[in-house]
Amino acid sequence: MFPAVLPERFRSILLKRLPVLSWLPRYNLEYAISDAVAGVTVGLTIIPQAIAYASLAGMPPQYGLYSAISGGFVYIILGTCKDVSIGLTALLALLTSTYTRNTNPDMAVLLCFLSGCIELLCGVLQVGFLVDFISVPVVNGFTSAAAIIIASSQLKGILGIRFQSDGFIDTWRQLGTNIWRARLWDMVLGVCCIVTLLSLRKLKDVKPSSSEDGKPPSGRTKVLEKLAWFMSTARNGMVVVICAAIAVVFHGKDQEPFILTGVIDPGLPPFGPPPFSTSFGNTTYTFVDMCRYMGSGIAVVPIISILGNVAIAKAFSSGMVVDATQEMIALGVCNILGSFLRSMPVNGSFSCSAVNNASGVRTQLGAMYTGIIVILALSLLTPYFYFIPQATLSAVIICAVLFMVDVEILGPIWRYSRLDLVPLLSTFITSLWLGVEVGIVVGVVVDLVFLLYFTARPKVTVEKVTSGSDPEYMLVTPSTGLQFPAVDFIREVVTKASLPEEERARQLPIVVDCRHIHRADYTAAQGLQALIRDFRQSERHVILHNLKPTVFSTLGGVCSSDLTYSNTHEELMDTLRGLHTGAEVSQL
Repeated sequence: MFPAVLPERFRSILLKRLPVLSWLPRYNLEYAISDAVAGVTVGLTIIPQAIAYASLAGMPPQYGLYSAISGGFVYIILGTCKDVSIGLTALLALLTSTYTRNTNPDMAVLLCFLSGCIELLCGVLQVGFLVDFISVPVVNGFTSAAAIIIASSQLKGILGIRFQSDGFIDTWRQLGTNIWRARLWDMVLGVCCIVTLLSLRKLKDVKPSSSEDGKPPSGRTKVLEKLAWFMSTARNGMVVVICAAIAVVFHGKDQEPFILTGVIDPGLPPFGPPPFSTSFGNTTYTFVDMCRYMGSGIAVVPIISILGNVAIAKAFSSGMVVDATQEMIALGVCNILGSFLRSMPVNGSFSCSAVNNASGVRTQLGAMYTGIIVILALSLLTPYFYFIPQATLSAVIICAVLFMVDVEILGPIWRYSRLDLVPLLSTFITSLWLGVEVGIVVGVVVDLVFLLYFTARPKVTVEKVTSGSDPEYMLVTPSTGLQFPAVDFIREVVTKASLPEEERARQLPIVVDCRHIHRADYTAAQGLQALIRDFRQSERHVILHNLKPTVFSTLGGVCSSDLTYSNTHEELMDTLRGLHTGAEVSQL
């Protein structure tokens, strides 16, 4: 698209940071039709979810739709994965509720802006590697706990009761206290919606029987498969529309058996900067006060957003390498621009991305049609959203998060790495007991403790080497790098290796095989120097074998003339023979 006018380096950077330039020149009519079909399908899916997740976040329903406008348009230009659909998710709705509870929408909008700034900064500084410190078990424990918390919080909608609760434990306590206030028709509708949604979800897996004699499926069979897939994909929208129609019929007969969503402000949100001050509870809050109120949420929300977005991009990348830095930049701009349209924090939605992929989307431009559908809904359909029953929205949320609880991971972890159960269960239990923000911190801390422990206590193998006429020696092989937390431990292992039961073995030299050691720090070099000198005093020798150049320079700079080393097996044998005969050996 930019011929030879621009330098090659600048062109590559431009294509990397504006991915739209790489696929837009190849765009054609076939792509346009596929993107339109996928975009409209996702739009019909995202509207009921957005309204439901706004309710979960404790926000007016229209804010869920506001959150579904700008993200897709930004991702068209900056996004790297054609399948990713940006919008409000159950997990971010829960976090938004956690950090902005008992406030007003201004707090959620500012949280969106600040999250976007942090995400963009992480992308610009290329610090995405920090996300790698959050392991899969921690993420699994966190998302599973969040799913259970979300589902529990929506049971009151299924029962048709209302109360304020703070956390998972308090939710169940309040449910037990208020169960006698449950409304029969809301319960019936909620249960029917859950059963219907779960049944329709399985419908896409049902394949009509093909024709006999191994012939390809008939046209009728293909139509039935497409119809089953469409009903399964659009199940949320279908259930919401049917339930709203039922409520309209009852309303025409002056009956209100269900608790309804109520009035939703029509029209598009005003475009303007996010609020940097607000008032609620007869108190005015400055920008600093608002940040203090949200606390750790300013860091937790963008971290979870980045994790989710990169994970979804990897899931749909078809084996291609995902540019995590570009994904962070795209997500940051999505949230910053979204805050100018009164959006809550957003990231990639796995369910909508799956619908996007299954609908045959060809490029990121499919998000444009999704955004247009949401804009039309805000402009034309908001009066009809009044009749959506709350029990239906609660059913949509419960069925969406139910499959976030990943039980299948427990089997492989139990069989192959039981130690990973500790961070997983620590995160899961703490998230349920003290809240998701505390849970993920506890999980990361447990992971770091394990990481530090294994850094300080690397696996060290010790064996006596005897090979024909070659000199005997004690071989010590550390499994990881020589860092300062591990130096005393390795020193202790080497010392013990020099004291076997056989008197003859007391005189064997110690050979430290350094093939797995790729770097060493100054403290470790000093500890090694002390070890060598201790052995020299008892007329013993320590030989470092297979030293990497970087390690050699560090150890050589500290140990000076104390260092005895070898690089090949022949050099090692020559050094051992020299020690035995008292000849000169390789020293620095």
